[in-house]
Amino acid sequence: MAEEVEKEEKDYIDSAADFVSMLRDNLFVNLKFTKADGTIRNMKCTLNFSLIPKIDHPKEVDLSKILKLIKNNKIIHVYDLEKNGWRSVPYDRTEWVENPEKKRFKIKR
Repeated sequence: MAEEVEKEEKDYIDSAADFVSMLRDNLFVNLKFTKADGTIRNMKCTLNFSLIPKIDHPKEVDLSKILKLIKNNKIIHVYDLEKNGWRSVPYDRTEWVENPEKKRFKIKR
């Protein structure tokens, strides 16, 4: 009889791809990061277009530009639900991401 092994959900994010997946897979997330000027910022954000006003939808999505920005600058664009606008989040200065169920995932570097 084969023993089933439960897949353990990890409590950390260890790549920009996982970071984007977390954003994509949840209606919204909360995150904490350090801005370029050194101040700490908490943000409620999304990549879910049903929560983003139609006027703020991008006219086009250039995946190669997005991937290059993530790879070279460690920047991910998200929609800030509290300030109602697109913001740049520095993946390499993000401390944690929290899903709607309040489970936090630390960012591993």
